Amino acid sequence: MTNEEKIPDAVRKDKIEGIHKLPLYGALGVAVLTLFVVAGSQLSGVGKVTRSIGTPVQERALLFRDGAKGQVVVRDAKSKQILATYGRGEGAFIRQSMRAMSHNRIQQKLEKGQPYKLVKTESGKLSIVDPVTGKFIKLNAFGKVAMTGFLGLLGQQANTANATTISEKGA
Repeated sequence: MTNEEKIPDAVRKDKIEGIHKLPLYGALGVAVLTLFVVAGSQLSGVGKVTRSIGTPVQERALLFRDGAKGQVVVRDAKSKQILATYGRGEGAFIRQSMRAMSHNRIQQKLEKGQPYKLVKTESGKLSIVDPVTGKFIKLNAFGKVAMTGFLGLLGQQANTANATTISEKGA
């Protein structure tokens, strides 16, 4: 067959006439159904995921401040008594956790001087909460070493603070 010979349209089997409407109606139906489901769940709250730390049984407001020579000083927010002082190489998890929490405040351009809350729930879980941003870190997820450092801050008396016995090395 040469280029000049044409096959009549009536004989061709590879030519599709018109638009198949069934797939278009199906896609439109899926889109409309999706809009209804999203709007319904937003209005009713069904399927909404919320994060909470649980019911607190013990909590303490803490202030974290930079000290001399790279130290981090932890104070009770109410009494202003020093609970612990972490130098370089001490309290790695506590230092990193608090850097992350303060970074959230810096990003949102919020006041940095407000205390954080250390909360122990009735289930025994421990969290550090930032009341300013609403963010929190569930400390149980990071293991025993991380928990030990923060538990010391929650339960210790200011005059018996010994940061090196409740901290891990590495910061």
